[in-house]
Amino acid sequence: MIGTSGKLNYNMNYGYTGDAGYIPMNSMFKNTFGVGGSAKLTNNLTISGTLNYVSDDVKSPPTSNSYGNNPANTSIFGNVMYTPTAVDLMGLPYENPFDHSSVYYRGSNDIQNPRWTLYNSFTDDKVSRVFGQMRIGLDLAKGINLSYHVGIDNYTESQMYAQNKGGIFTPTGILRTSTALNTIMDHTVLLNFNRNLNSNFNLNLDAGFNARKYNFSQTGMTSSQQLVYGLMNHGNFITHDINSEAGAPLNYNTEKLLMGAFAQGQLGYKDYAFLNFGGRNDWASTVEKSNRSLFYPNVGVSFIPTSVINWLQGNKQINYLKFRLGYSTSANFPDPYSTRPSLNIGTRSFITGGGTAINVNSLQTQLPNPDLKPELLKEAEAGIEGRFIDNRLTLDLSFYRRVANNQILNRFLDPSTGYTFQQINAGTVTNKGIEMALGYDVIRGKKWKWHLDGLWSLNRSNVSDLPSYITRINTSGYSNQGTFAINGQPLGVIMGSYIQRDPKTKQRLVGVDGNYVAANDIGIIGDPNPKYKLTGISELSYKAFSFRMQWDYTAGGDLYSGTSGALLGRGVTKDTQFDRAAPYILPGVLANGQPNNIQISATQAFFSNSITGGAPDETAIYDATCIRLREASLSYQLPAKLLTNLPFGSISVSLSGSNLWYYAPNFPKYIHFDPDVNGLGVGNGRGMEFLTGPSARRYGASIRVTF
Repeated sequence: MIGTSGKLNYNMNYGYTGDAGYIPMNSMFKNTFGVGGSAKLTNNLTISGTLNYVSDDVKSPPTSNSYGNNPANTSIFGNVMYTPTAVDLMGLPYENPFDHSSVYYRGSNDIQNPRWTLYNSFTDDKVSRVFGQMRIGLDLAKGINLSYHVGIDNYTESQMYAQNKGGIFTPTGILRTSTALNTIMDHTVLLNFNRNLNSNFNLNLDAGFNARKYNFSQTGMTSSQQLVYGLMNHGNFITHDINSEAGAPLNYNTEKLLMGAFAQGQLGYKDYAFLNFGGRNDWASTVEKSNRSLFYPNVGVSFIPTSVINWLQGNKQINYLKFRLGYSTSANFPDPYSTRPSLNIGTRSFITGGGTAINVNSLQTQLPNPDLKPELLKEAEAGIEGRFIDNRLTLDLSFYRRVANNQILNRFLDPSTGYTFQQINAGTVTNKGIEMALGYDVIRGKKWKWHLDGLWSLNRSNVSDLPSYITRINTSGYSNQGTFAINGQPLGVIMGSYIQRDPKTKQRLVGVDGNYVAANDIGIIGDPNPKYKLTGISELSYKAFSFRMQWDYTAGGDLYSGTSGALLGRGVTKDTQFDRAAPYILPGVLANGQPNNIQISATQAFFSNSITGGAPDETAIYDATCIRLREASLSYQLPAKLLTNLPFGSISVSLSGSNLWYYAPNFPKYIHFDPDVNGLGVGNGRGMEFLTGPSARRYGASIRVTF
């Protein structure tokens, strides 16, 4: 029988967040709940655990990539910004009162009215997530503990994309729904040894085994040809498909298993010299048997002179000093089903003229690569930590060099081969950088406290070792416009169409028509990697009140901005309030090398030589330097004496705001463009924006209660 006497500790918290967007039909609601506790039993057993629940519900009108012309699909922002400012969108009707179809000011009615989109197009993303962990520990002897950890992360995500019939896009209406279930189970057996070996040496050692299994399944359906306007139910549509409108399968399952054996430890000498060491061997199911096992070690040393050098002990100017040097490795395994061919099965893929349903089997568009290997990442780091001037000033300075070998990259293939891409191991990416954190206690009084933190980071990357038969790898975006890996260049440089240059002066080349001359190929038009980043954090408190601010500064880094390029080209921003009847001369040189002197109209200068007029992508590249007030908050912590007879551990109230102000000096003034965007979604790609709409300034209030 297990004894249950002993000490029991527990805690509980609950949170609720509501967020209304800056346009109608846009909202986000979030609930969080967490509980945890631990119990020390009488037979040297310790049991602890946590359980958390999070639910999200995000609704918004759909958006789609746009270049200032009609977007590729339904997009409320794309069509708003396509509309001339002289058109009174709010004063004109947006739908036909008889059949509810979209009505636009153009005689051809070939643009979907953004107001119609607002009330007839919907996206909804609901997530219900439960995650937690439990630990059972047994003290085998003094300084020796055996424990078992089990964790679970389970979420269900339901997504909907819908549009009533009557629009320009999908005029018969569409309803796409999908439900995804993702489960991650993690098991770890851990043996901990922590003892003084003698009067000088101490050893802390962890060794164990870990197994993590990923299961993902999704079901979905796309329906079209809506019968009754306004009713969003698959039964109200005539045709149904198991693929999305873009042809992607909505029903699939994936599994991945990762197992590892590991050991890590620290050997300390008299509390001033330390040796850290460790290693892990993983076995992954996503590669073939010959490549499944990978071992990656780490080692580090550190030295604390303030604990051993006499004149530093008790020194009020140098209170603490630590030097460290380390080398570590880690692994990144590919996604499932990249090494073997698979068969796609589709029922009722299409109906013949005679009414016969045709079922098809097809190969995936990814060419399998049985030789695919995991990536190996190596990092060497040297650093200094310190506290100075009566512990008022803190410093953490790091220098690092990271090398990623066997990069897992998508190699695009000619569709005539029957495939569109293949995952391969190619190239090496080297990152070198410096990170520095400074902190200072400006005021350290009983009532008033003021602490400042500053963070500075600099990183330089370089791509090398791509094979000779691959000149570039598309890392995100599109094959003719996106970010790429190229030998000798930083990772993720932006490539797109560009303007020809004079070979001598390197100035832009102007043709006989007065317009810029486009090159026939794509080229490097920007580097999205910033020169450096700065963050400043101020925390000021008075008794139970505290005020916090965070400022960010990004120096440099290029951005392809579809919004800025399109609005300038269309003349729908105050930046284009100039004499439109006057002639203009583009800066550049003619074919003979002489300065351009050909006069053109304002339409030619600003529309024809912009991305909306078909000019090269280069015309929409901007320097993304930006200073930003990232966050500010004011909070109040109820005094503990007020909660003495109440079942609460703590209660705090806070008001907060994020993205409150920014200044991007290199973008057109009146567009008010926020460069802190990513038009390519979640992933490695950065530096691309396709007219995706403005960013949001957010305000909120919260009450935090613990039990």
